[in-house]
Amino acid sequence: MTRRIALCAVVLGLVAARADARTWTVGGDGADFPLIAPAIAAASAGDVIRVRGGVYREDLVIDKQLAIIGEGHPTLFGTGLGSVVTITAPGCELSGFTIEGSGMGETNEMDAAVQVRSNGNRIVDNRMRRVFYGVVVADARRNEIADNEIQGLRDRGFGQRGDGIYLYRAPENSVARNRISGERDGIYFQYAPRGRAVDNVVSDSRYGLHDMFSDDAVIARNRFGDSVVGANIMDSRRILVERNRIARNRGVPGIGLTLKDCDDSIVRDNEIVENARGLFLDGSSSNRFSDNTFRANDTAVTLFSSAERNAFGGNQFVDNWSDLVLSGRDSGTRWTIDGRGNYWSRYRGFDFDGDGIGDTPHPLVGAFERLEGTTPAARIFLQSPAAAGLELAARMGGRAADDATDDRPLVRRAARRDPAAARTLHPFAAASIFAGLAALAVAMIRGTDPCSR
Repeated sequence: MTRRIALCAVVLGLVAARADARTWTVGGDGADFPLIAPAIAAASAGDVIRVRGGVYREDLVIDKQLAIIGEGHPTLFGTGLGSVVTITAPGCELSGFTIEGSGMGETNEMDAAVQVRSNGNRIVDNRMRRVFYGVVVADARRNEIADNEIQGLRDRGFGQRGDGIYLYRAPENSVARNRISGERDGIYFQYAPRGRAVDNVVSDSRYGLHDMFSDDAVIARNRFGDSVVGANIMDSRRILVERNRIARNRGVPGIGLTLKDCDDSIVRDNEIVENARGLFLDGSSSNRFSDNTFRANDTAVTLFSSAERNAFGGNQFVDNWSDLVLSGRDSGTRWTIDGRGNYWSRYRGFDFDGDGIGDTPHPLVGAFERLEGTTPAARIFLQSPAAAGLELAARMGGRAADDATDDRPLVRRAARRDPAAARTLHPFAAASIFAGLAALAVAMIRGTDPCSR
């Protein structure tokens, strides 16, 4: 009975607080205050502060539950010392601002446009320009960082930039629909389990996404491009990487997606295209890769022997310079899932029974890829006549090694079919036409009419 009375008292108190909530105005004629900080000092928990267009040069500490809403994207220009906005109270909202002028990390602090140190806040629809960090969430959970535009310090080296959105010891936070460029790491989960990064666009950074010691994250429908590494996932388990587009991450260390010491994860239905290396697997085991498209990468998959018991099925490997490079031997990788292999544009076998599965296995690693796995510098000769000659000699030499073979290769591409693919002959149809032409040629040589029977 006592607990029920206490609960009712809390509920009644919240209702009363909402009933007494006040809206304050900042800036312009007839406003309650000319600056934002005095409005925060005067407001009570649950109040709303509306800030009119203009430039406000001040740093803010939000230490009570408030909604601070910009109208017409007013500019909040910090003093250049520390973070521009620090939120220490739970349940706040900061939206509609252009934020500039954070510190630049001279004191080794995480100087940011917005620093969040409490739970359940919303940081939405803001523009953050030339700031060290964009949003930092530390020791806090269930915050929403959404629909923000964050531009970092492009004129500095990656080591002198902060991160776009950095979550440290911060579980269960949501990062959605943000547009981030010019940062060190666009989105960084560190000791931040059960986070969500959905529908973000990240470019021109060192890592588009960085995940370390952050289990059970969901990384879905993002676009990670034109960086050094699209997404780098390390020391984590049970990650879902789904329906992302990871493209044009190039340069000598360029990689689309890295899994380093990452286990029991699902990578499915992603487009990994035009990267120096599409997928890099090292020390990562029991992961499942299905229905991804690897297209026009220099190397589609780089697989270290420390990556054990991974499975690939239903993926499309199209027009890559190399589909697979092994460093060491393949450590138990399965190239089929539930009896379904992968589509390889290099496959030269036939499907005479028309079941969609090639009649002969597809060896995944050619002679040159094996050489590259032990001597990475050999890659500069990949498109040379010497490489082609080595490959031809290996094919004429007999059976390929069976440590990397797709036993049930698919002969048809699945979804995301190129328009030109519809004009390509099915292998069985091509074989039938070839056989018919051969019979016609024999008949002509013998001087008989092939249609007379």
